[in-house]
Amino acid sequence: MLKILMVCDDSESLSLFADELSRPGHVSITCVHSPQVALTRISQDAPHVVVTGEHLSYGEVLPFIKNVVKRDPFINCAMVSGLSEKDFYEMTEGLGVFMQLPLHPGAEEAGRMLHILKSIGSLSLKEEKEQQK
Repeated sequence: MLKILMVCDDSESLSLFADELSRPGHVSITCVHSPQVALTRISQDAPHVVVTGEHLSYGEVLPFIKNVVKRDPFINCAMVSGLSEKDFYEMTEGLGVFMQLPLHPGAEEAGRMLHILKSIGSLSLKEEKEQQK
């Protein structure tokens, strides 16, 4: 099962995206509002993917992502951002963010994310590891 941890102030803004991701049945989604709670969860049971909202009420997004990567460099990170593609790339370069999501992602972005994860081997490898347990 692919485990996704969503970290955002407003889980409603990611609800369509989350619903679509969980549709295939092999994706587990957990939503938290605090970066500190997210880091604790990552330490206890690392997700395969972390999705962040554009803003976090208890901290900045980029330092949070840096902390995620420090704890586990194999966690794939995606981030909601209204920046242009170029500005987003410049801001996140070297952080391991594999995907920029629009401000209110939906079904199309969920499908694209699953496709990207499959193309980079994360989805199939995670499924295989889970089946071996």
